[in-house]
Amino acid sequence: MPAMSRKRESLLAQIEVGVVDDSVSLASLMQKCIILGGQAGSEKMRDWARQELNGYETVETVPPYRRVYTGLSAKLTNLAGYNGVTQRISPSAIPARVRELLEEDGIDPETAVLDGGIGELEAMAGQGKSEHLLMPSWADFIAGVLSKYSVEQGSTRVEAVFWPMSDAALRGLLVKVRTALAELVAEMIALTPPAQDVPDKSVADQAVYLVVNGHRPTIQVTAQQAPGGTNVAAIPAQGSPVTVSSGTGTAIGSQTASGSGSSVVGSQTASGGHNTLTGRDSAAADSTPRQGWWARLRKRGWVVAVTTILGGIAGVAAAILALFAWLGWTPWWH
Repeated sequence: MPAMSRKRESLLAQIEVGVVDDSVSLASLMQKCIILGGQAGSEKMRDWARQELNGYETVETVPPYRRVYTGLSAKLTNLAGYNGVTQRISPSAIPARVRELLEEDGIDPETAVLDGGIGELEAMAGQGKSEHLLMPSWADFIAGVLSKYSVEQGSTRVEAVFWPMSDAALRGLLVKVRTALAELVAEMIALTPPAQDVPDKSVADQAVYLVVNGHRPTIQVTAQQAPGGTNVAAIPAQGSPVTVSSGTGTAIGSQTASGSGSSVVGSQTASGGHNTLTGRDSAAADSTPRQGWWARLRKRGWVVAVTTILGGIAGVAAAILALFAWLGWTPWWH
């Protein structure tokens, strides 16, 4: 079977076709992503697609494309629960200490975080409503706080706190999710050879990183390693240490460089003469063994060594005589 035919039948190709077809549900495409992640050996892809399907457990793990500014609203009633009215709630109406607690948990009261499963969001968008009322997990707590501190006591209470989201905004969020999936597919297609059905694990992981964080991770570039004076440059991917061993080598990141004239930037170790380091806890290790004073004199030759020693002795004797003269004492040999 020709390579291109196999490519069209692959899971990656099926997702590529489905992501641009609005009639194909995002839920079904995410299920295929779980299988594709399994084929590629990418736990990151499986985890991402699984969270999109089942919902995100914590606010911190919800990607930016699932966050929509909506404002915060509340339903106010009398003490009996009647005569309800909806009113926009300003963040300043929430006591300062409570706002601080929300901020510590990474919560912006006016930004809706849609952490539910993608199937639930698609079903909500299909209800035909013009507006959807989304209840934050902390809604009851804030309603109680507002009832106690921010409304007229004895006549008004806060029945509910919610994010009002228009159907257009909800559908726009679904478009963002589909766009994120399209970016994931495009990244994997760009980095996968045409005759290869399943992307490599590193390719799938990098694509997920792009989708979740909005930018590509550090791309690793490694030039040929050669002894002697050949330059060797290494730029690692995140968390990947690189060792550079050659004269005038250059390492950027968390690496070890050895060789005369090596240059490293970051938290590294370098060995060899004339090295340059920049970064935390950096130290250049000179490979030249330390020598004593006698060995250094011997390197200069015997004549220079003896002359240096005699000159030192004469200097000491002259200093002693000068001291005696200053004290006014005449040595016995004088």
